[in-house]
Amino acid sequence: MKKILLLLLMILISVSIQAQIPAQIKERLVQLTAKADQQTDVSAIKKHIAKFIASAPNEASKKEALAFIKKKSKSAKVKAAVTQLLNAKKNAPKKATKQQASYIFLKNATIIDMLSEKPKRGSILIKGDKIEKIDYQNRLKAPADAQVYDLNGKYIIPGLIDAHVHITHGTYDDAKESIEQALKGGVTGVRDMGGDGRILTLLKRNTLISEIDGADVYFSTIIAGPEFFERDPRPQQVAKGAIAGEVSWQRAITNKTDLKQVVAEAKGMGATAIKVYLNVEKNLFKKIADECKRQGVLVWAHAAVPPTKAIDITNGGALAMSHAGDMIQYEFVKGDLKGRHDFANREEALAYRKQLNSVQWDENTPEVKRLFKAMRKNNSILDATLHIYSLDRKSQKGVDDAYRAVRIAHKMGVKIAAGTDNIIDRKTKAVNIHGEMKNLTKAGLSNYEALKAATVINAEVVGASKTVGTIEQGKIANLVVLDKSPLKDISNTKTIQYVFKRGKKID
Repeated sequence: MKKILLLLLMILISVSIQAQIPAQIKERLVQLTAKADQQTDVSAIKKHIAKFIASAPNEASKKEALAFIKKKSKSAKVKAAVTQLLNAKKNAPKKATKQQASYIFLKNATIIDMLSEKPKRGSILIKGDKIEKIDYQNRLKAPADAQVYDLNGKYIIPGLIDAHVHITHGTYDDAKESIEQALKGGVTGVRDMGGDGRILTLLKRNTLISEIDGADVYFSTIIAGPEFFERDPRPQQVAKGAIAGEVSWQRAITNKTDLKQVVAEAKGMGATAIKVYLNVEKNLFKKIADECKRQGVLVWAHAAVPPTKAIDITNGGALAMSHAGDMIQYEFVKGDLKGRHDFANREEALAYRKQLNSVQWDENTPEVKRLFKAMRKNNSILDATLHIYSLDRKSQKGVDDAYRAVRIAHKMGVKIAAGTDNIIDRKTKAVNIHGEMKNLTKAGLSNYEALKAATVINAEVVGASKTVGTIEQGKIANLVVLDKSPLKDISNTKTIQYVFKRGKKID
């Protein structure tokens, strides 16, 4: 019955009450009116009719339905009941508009705002998708229409951001599922480092307007030399239906490329940044980085982009540099670096890698000090991706080098970002950012610094520091409520009680 009424009322939105109503729906309305006519108690009639029209999509549809019943009824009491319902709706207070959004009040929590290491007990008032007020003096009272959560004994942190993911090597539904699962795991934003721009653009739009409950998506256009797109099978996996290297989310560039057009196309499709990957020499890298700066597009890159070394990537203008384990050794190479497709055979590649790994270095090595001093000076952020190195069971030295690089970089004042390179564990379905923060503490960061890497620093990496990353008045209400303090044990970021994304509680 309710489904039929809902269908009717949807029709009434677009046609007047005098218009011809489909016979089946008209019959149901006539039956409703006939039953109402048999009742003698006006209050009971009102209740019966009000319950029946409750599923109407809007007030206009309800009024039209009531008018229809009144016209068809033969009972004075039914007509009186309908008149009362119509008058009640006429005199009812207006519902809140978008400017008068309903409130959520989170009270009595320990707030870790990421503005300092000292947590404070207080309350947060959310209006719409923003943090309206924060109270640490126990003076703020919840508005009458607020949804109140008493969080005594709980902890509130900013929503987490994973600074290195790849989510579009499957279907749209696969990607959607990943960011939905990540959101339930406390991740309110992800930085995709190269994928199908068509899917990423749609996901960015749909998460932004809460059409789907997933982590917000910040993504890049991959920039590389033609050799990469010609020899590597991976780009074609996310080009599907197009030519790899010749679309706005994948661009092959040379010194003859119109860089202004390349950056404009990336920006036009909604990309936050370009990601420079392979086969881009240092002068060309500097040119495209400069063009990105001119157009307001961020620059992300691998730490080393053969033939270009990490020192030239940071000096060339990269905001974020990925992969701690693949940067130091290259600083000792004389001349240009060799990339994965620059070898005649596998044996030659293995020999080159063996030579790189034979280099001995520590915090006092001049090349190491030179690189990290430059990164600190240039404000280049190290996206460590320790998670992906920790999965390597073949090369313990590679794991050790990655952790050592992070330890030295952090000690020298380089900002460290938390990225996984693998958003969800395929076997356990775990959200990997929690493990990455644990890895960062093993590399020498404090619990607070590891949490900062996944919030404050990652907000800077994606260019969103003004809106997310800390708990402040006026910022987007991306919040995670925990049962235990992550400052005591960083693994406590997994003790999630609630997640709020843009002021909406995620179920």
